[in-house]
Amino acid sequence: MRLVGFGCSFTYGSELQSSDIDSNDHWGNTPHRESNVWLGRLADKLGATFDNRAEPGNSNYAIQYQFADWFNNNRNPSESVVVCVAWTALPRFSWLDDTWTHNGTVRDDQKFLHSRKDWITSNVDHIYWTDAAKLFVNSVCKLYNIPILQFNALGKHKPAHYDNYFLNGLTMESILKDAQQSDDRLDLFASGGHPNKAGHEYFTIRLHDFAKERII
Repeated sequence: MRLVGFGCSFTYGSELQSSDIDSNDHWGNTPHRESNVWLGRLADKLGATFDNRAEPGNSNYAIQYQFADWFNNNRNPSESVVVCVAWTALPRFSWLDDTWTHNGTVRDDQKFLHSRKDWITSNVDHIYWTDAAKLFVNSVCKLYNIPILQFNALGKHKPAHYDNYFLNGLTMESILKDAQQSDDRLDLFASGGHPNKAGHEYFTIRLHDFAKERII
């Protein structure tokens, strides 16, 4: 079984830096980052492999298209897979040139290179794009009998009408913050606001129970 993951920095594993690797060695740190983010930890607990397709700063609009790219160009129909999606904050948007560009990760002088992008990022209905992305991914998975595990990583999402939603109405960020506030012995975040290794493990334990009961 393979877990195929989509999301933003909370799924990519931002700030999961090995102390044994130079902080500038991004690619050398990749195995450490991917094995300690929630997707890698969940795969380990389930005895599965994983494919992490998340990007820092990703929008839900981009997640929809990245899922479609995987489904159309990389999916092996004979392989047992579970699609795992950590939906991100609603105000984010992305556009595709040669690669994906996300409005939360570009510099101010790069943000509006063309008037069309200026209009899109200023006027897009973010709730609409998120609802459409969720509907698309869930519909495709249902049509092709692909199990899907999903939750909100960041943002204020309205309740979703899907049975495979983990802690519907809450987010990974809020769950970890509430846990840390209720127990001052817990340290679940890195300095930049992303979950640290302990934060990903804390969340994965709870996600694993849900996945075993409802998805796997």
